[in-house]
Amino acid sequence: MGGKRPERVFRRLQVVGRATYSISLPKDWVLSRGLRPGDFIEISEGLDGSLRLSTPEARLKLSSCRINADLCRSNEQLQNIILAGYRIGYDLIHVSYSRALAHEISKELGGLVEKLPGFELARSRDSELVFRNVLDYSRFPVDDLIKRSYILTSEILSNISRFLETGRYDLIPYLEILRRRVEELLQLHTRLIITYFKRRELGRSLRFRSPSHIHSSAILVNLMDDLAEALLKLGELVSGLRKKIWAVSTMYNGLRRILEESSRLLDEAFNAYLSLNLEKAIAILTLPKDHLASLLREELEETSLRDRQLYKFAAQVELISLSLCSAFQKIARLALDMFMESESPICEIEG
Repeated sequence: MGGKRPERVFRRLQVVGRATYSISLPKDWVLSRGLRPGDFIEISEGLDGSLRLSTPEARLKLSSCRINADLCRSNEQLQNIILAGYRIGYDLIHVSYSRALAHEISKELGGLVEKLPGFELARSRDSELVFRNVLDYSRFPVDDLIKRSYILTSEILSNISRFLETGRYDLIPYLEILRRRVEELLQLHTRLIITYFKRRELGRSLRFRSPSHIHSSAILVNLMDDLAEALLKLGELVSGLRKKIWAVSTMYNGLRRILEESSRLLDEAFNAYLSLNLEKAIAILTLPKDHLASLLREELEETSLRDRQLYKFAAQVELISLSLCSAFQKIARLALDMFMESESPICEIEG
């Protein structure tokens, strides 16, 4: 990945003792990696004779916060505060209280903690609950999280199409499960990003390549979350009117075309991002904003919808289609942003 070339820095070689030479390290480099006097640095020699300096994973003091549940106005407020604590990277969250029993508080918060990857109840006392982070950051390269979000979103789309074809109502609850998993990945990604800015050495595990990569990954997981929410809404609308949809062939054909084209555009946009494919990204960006919505309008052009429910359904599908197309184009825009940092005959990086 291309980018701004690092500034060349020169240091004078010093003699230390009889058998050792040393050089000083740039202060910014040392501070950015959380190093202090006495810390160890790994030195390895490359095939070309160059030396590489690597910092071990820093053993930093666990960050923690304490929440007074008695001062929260409701259980919902308490849960939102805990969620915020998780997102900004606290390793330990202490919840103290005086008015409620431990098992009651634990039961209320248990459902929330189950949705926070890498978090668990560590200790329960008469007046305190302690939640802790057990996350192994090396298991979560950021691109792997993005791919997982894409796969889950794509699966939601596929299951709506399958439901439309088969009428299997057992697929609808599964859509909700998939949607929750996409949201969980969004919360996890937010935590990783914020923790990275506090502990830059985590960049090695998360495998960030550039500031643009950090920015685009944050935008992308939010777009996947928006897509999952819009698709879940579409699935619920379809499940509520499936028999009426079947009864009007043009409605059925229009909806089927929207789902097929959405699946294609999602794949094309995501592949453009991963491969930095300029042509695919431009092709999506040049589509009309109502590209998906027009597919349904084309099918219904000569159909008079006298059923009020179907008429309302068509209007809702059109709005969802507009939001889907907008999300696909935003992903394509991120692909172009990343393309501009890559070396290519079209764009040569000069400085």
